Amino acid sequence: MTSANLHNEASGQLNRQDQPPPTLWTSQIRGRAESALDCETSVSLACHLNPIFEMAEDWAVLIQSLKKQYFSLVFKEGQLTLFNDVTGTDLCTCASLGIEFATLKDRLGKPSVRAPSGRFISKKYRS
Repeated sequence: MTSANLHNEASGQLNRQDQPPPTLWTSQIRGRAESALDCETSVSLACHLNPIFEMAEDWAVLIQSLKKQYFSLVFKEGQLTLFNDVTGTDLCTCASLGIEFATLKDRLGKPSVRAPSGRFISKKYRS
């Protein structure tokens, strides 16, 4: 699915009359900072996503669950980063949300990552 199609699909989901408007997680360019999100937005995002990380049985489940919320995971500058697929913005490191890559790797195993983009893919790693 192209980013334009994803954006259109997400816009249709987000602009429903029967639901309140959602928070569109956006950010300034982070540079080397952990996060350019303000404190309130970071806490809200963590509350929204942490259950997804906690309940994931493996990387494939985690990636698919995040995708349903229009997020993906990317390695950027050596850090696990949360990416907003609707806005095309890398929001913050997962560590800034209290989600450590080492802890995820210990629990879920080694992830599959597409080079050179650094994007995590929904495929089980075979050693």
